[in-house]
Amino acid sequence: MITASGLTAALGWALLHFLWQGLLVGLAAGLVLALLGNARPQLRYAVACAALALCLLLPAATTLRGATMADAPSRVATPADGEVSFAAGVVEGLRQPLIDTTREWRGQLQPWLPGIVALWSLGTGLFSLRMALGLAWVARAARPGHGRTHAYWQAQLDALSERMALPRRVLLRVVDDLDGPVAARIWRPVVIVPAALIARLPADLLEALLAHELAHVRRHDYLVNLVQSAVEALLFYHPVVWWLSRRIRIEREQIADDIAAQALGEPRRLAIALNELAQFRAPDPHLAPAAQGGLLMSRIQRLVRPRRQSLSWKLALPILGLSAACMTAFAQGHVAGIVAKDEEPARISVRAGQDTHYAVVGDKGDDSIKFTGHYDQLEDITRLRRELGDNFIWFRRDGRDYVIRDPALVRQARQAWQPTEPVGNRMGALGDQMEVHGEKMEAIGARMERQTAGSEPISTEMEKLGEQMGALGERMEPLTRAMLRTDDDAERDRLHAEIDSVSAQMETLGRRMETLGAQLEAVHAPMDALGKEMELAGKPMEDLGAQMEALGKQMEVLSDAANRETLSLIDQALRDGKAERIERL
Repeated sequence: MITASGLTAALGWALLHFLWQGLLVGLAAGLVLALLGNARPQLRYAVACAALALCLLLPAATTLRGATMADAPSRVATPADGEVSFAAGVVEGLRQPLIDTTREWRGQLQPWLPGIVALWSLGTGLFSLRMALGLAWVARAARPGHGRTHAYWQAQLDALSERMALPRRVLLRVVDDLDGPVAARIWRPVVIVPAALIARLPADLLEALLAHELAHVRRHDYLVNLVQSAVEALLFYHPVVWWLSRRIRIEREQIADDIAAQALGEPRRLAIALNELAQFRAPDPHLAPAAQGGLLMSRIQRLVRPRRQSLSWKLALPILGLSAACMTAFAQGHVAGIVAKDEEPARISVRAGQDTHYAVVGDKGDDSIKFTGHYDQLEDITRLRRELGDNFIWFRRDGRDYVIRDPALVRQARQAWQPTEPVGNRMGALGDQMEVHGEKMEAIGARMERQTAGSEPISTEMEKLGEQMGALGERMEPLTRAMLRTDDDAERDRLHAEIDSVSAQMETLGRRMETLGAQLEAVHAPMDALGKEMELAGKPMEDLGAQMEALGKQMEVLSDAANRETLSLIDQALRDGKAERIERL
């Protein structure tokens, strides 16, 4: 029978052992995540979630094993007479000092186990209270009586939900005490939007943020976030748990960005919306996935100008041995899977839908590729282009990859996208101009920062002088009262002399403050000119932003029409047998 003391000891040892167990999990997860730097965020998200789940399972298994062993009777194995060999004696001689050392430090830590468990219980209780307060906030914000509805945006949200193939209706609540949109609840999902955001943000940008929140709803991120918060509460004392949790949130936001960008058809619009959202800096309620979560500026850069990270070959050395050991079994299973797949009858659906990704490849360089899908696939398309040449359509449907090399179909697809090219070129030119002005503003900001840094020593000294003058003023007041009350001429003279001394010190400090004030004014004088320069540099950005917004709306209309035409051509190629099946990229 497991006793309370035995369970407490087992739990205490599990908490201590998790210190090194969690470190090993963190090192392994960090290595794998570094190796997957070029992979899709879904894979990095899965690795981080698996590592966090392992962090929860390890102390649970250690506790169960410790409690079971504490309840089982001790048994010491002794060899039969004549069975002890020389080698066994050598091993026992090396093993015994380690056993003795382990017993020694276990004996020293044993009395501390109840206290360790008590402190852990206190910390877990506090973090559980934090989690409960977050749940209460979400429940109150999502309650119909707390927020208000918005007919127009509810209709827009319903249309987005249908476009993103959500299985159930998502409600919209507008509240005042919130700084950014969040998605909440599991069975009856709701998107909570601040009233200030509806009033200040353009409609197309708010629609982009709503698409991001619907991506969280579609992936059930609220439920995963609840489990994640529970693990944080239980293992709050280990930094690896918080690091893994942060990586999960970063990858989760990137996945939601990708889903929203694909649904909208223009990642730049979502990037602009996130940039506007950056003004809302107050923290989110932690339990509800929010659009401003993750590393916001890096997400914006990833949407506008995605870059593939470089990977050092040295990071692969620790797992090459494991890869070599698994290669034979993997190859056998992979070949068997390919054979089985080839023997299956092909079932091709001829329909235009959200699950079709494609690339229209022309003959004028990389810029002529019209691509829908994930950014990581673009490199595969480029490699396929080197193999097949120019002028083809690649697409993926029902998990299968195809190419269309019929000249007439490829020409029609390119003609469908041709009206978007001049608009895209103008948007690229505007983007270059905005980057130039942004660099100018950044340079002015750096000058302003350097100018401000020069005033910090002066301000610090003035602050210290102010404290000294305050202290002297506090001395002056009792001296003055004492001089007025005394009738002794000698005492009055002494107090008067002391007051004169304090006044002289205050006068000296005052002159020093005047000097420092003049220096501070001289340092800050260029700030006015820099402020005006910054204002002038920012004005072109407003005009360029307005032009970019207008072109973005024009591009959306043209891209929708071209996308419909291309999907129709793909359906036609499947019906006419002009789509060639290829190995999945």
